[in-house]
Amino acid sequence: MKNTLKIKPIIRIMGRLVLIESLMLLIPLAVCLCYGESEWRGFAIAAAAAAAAGGIAELATRHVSTAIHAREGFIITALIWIVFGLFGLIPFMTGSHPIGFTDAMFETISGFTTTGASMITDVEQQSHGILFWRAFTQWIGGLGIILFMLAVLPELNKAVGISMFNAEATGITHSKLHPRIRQTALSLWGIYVILTVVSILLLWCGPMNFFDSVCQTFAAVATGGFTTRNAGLAYWDSDYVLVVLTVVMFIAGINFMLLYTTWKNGIRELLSNDVLKAFVAIVFISYLLLLLSSLLQGGNTGIDRLLVYPLFHIMSAITSTGFSITGAEDWGSFSLFLTIMLMLCGACTGSTSGGIKIDRLIVLHRNFRNEINKTVFPKRTYVVNLNGSSLQSSLVSRISAFVTLYILTVVISTAVITLFGYTFTDSLFMTCSCIGCNGLGYGATGAEGSFTMLPEAVKWLLILNMLVGRLELFTFLVFLLPSFWKR
Repeated sequence: MKNTLKIKPIIRIMGRLVLIESLMLLIPLAVCLCYGESEWRGFAIAAAAAAAAGGIAELATRHVSTAIHAREGFIITALIWIVFGLFGLIPFMTGSHPIGFTDAMFETISGFTTTGASMITDVEQQSHGILFWRAFTQWIGGLGIILFMLAVLPELNKAVGISMFNAEATGITHSKLHPRIRQTALSLWGIYVILTVVSILLLWCGPMNFFDSVCQTFAAVATGGFTTRNAGLAYWDSDYVLVVLTVVMFIAGINFMLLYTTWKNGIRELLSNDVLKAFVAIVFISYLLLLLSSLLQGGNTGIDRLLVYPLFHIMSAITSTGFSITGAEDWGSFSLFLTIMLMLCGACTGSTSGGIKIDRLIVLHRNFRNEINKTVFPKRTYVVNLNGSSLQSSLVSRISAFVTLYILTVVISTAVITLFGYTFTDSLFMTCSCIGCNGLGYGATGAEGSFTMLPEAVKWLLILNMLVGRLELFTFLVFLLPSFWKR
């Protein structure tokens, strides 16, 4: 029997998700009203537009069942990020310091995908409502828009929820903590909220006011990177702030399912986890290499330059947070190379970070080792193990395909950007920054320039990279298969 695409259920579910976004837009609207800012009108327009679109979709499909298959789940998961961006950009275009459609779309998608690359050159000119909305989009997108919706919409606690969760969640396997997908979503959001609250309180105890503490925490917990000051974190000139954010970014780079099981069952599973061990090892080795590079170049020998700054930069790069540190561009070519490698690597699957992910790199390494062993002992049977479990060969092949496609996407995007006259280094860095949802700038997008100076075509290419990187390639690439639409 032919499995036709179910358009009406897609519209019904999308409508309900957009209604949720209209409620989300009321929060920055309230922030504007609290500070007496006129930007509340832009949020009111956006909320009204989202409510109208969601309401029309709900009324037009009120007798339609929400039962869908995995194919519809992929479509909803991919489209909702774009639709959320279209409504979320309205406040950026209607404020007292408006930006154009492309820049507003870039800013919104950069927020929801937790990339943190910005089109706003003077953030201190923006209202508290706009700054909060930028931070809030990151916080919502950190664990994922769909995961947030699964927690608040009970009707998605079905097969539809599982297919959408699998399409959005980062990782090589998607084990559920509870039999019902909504309980899994609530558990993960519980850990996420606890980490958020603790971080806000710690930053508030330091030199930050409450508003800045909230916005910087949203950026760090979601590994996003938007800040509320033109000078970034250097505005506070505080090692305390950098240390707190380094710890928060490290925790946010760990699989949240692992954090939850540790919360419930104790620390033993956390300490025995292969991926966490590799994460710590990569951070430590990278720190030693960056420290050695700095010392060989006669860098500052103060404690902040030897310990706080390098460790903060490494954590910001590998977790795809994208917080920048003063003078990082002057650390030399090796620092640039190491930063690109860390952006490509990423932290753990199931975290809020981007990149290829350490789990996949471990699997590739062990598979390569097995292939080498086969040349010496061809009659032996080898399997790839991760955290004590044997992985099926089909999963290992999928991981190899993912990494290949990821690198191929980086190569093609870099090549396209060089056609616009940018150097290879600048093109590669901005590509890795966006597909890895990192947001760090260098050269044309760093201290020497900004993302706002890029041509429109390059901006849209980077928007696509952000979306593809956040949904980890396959969710978008399936749309290119004719069989996906013919089934």
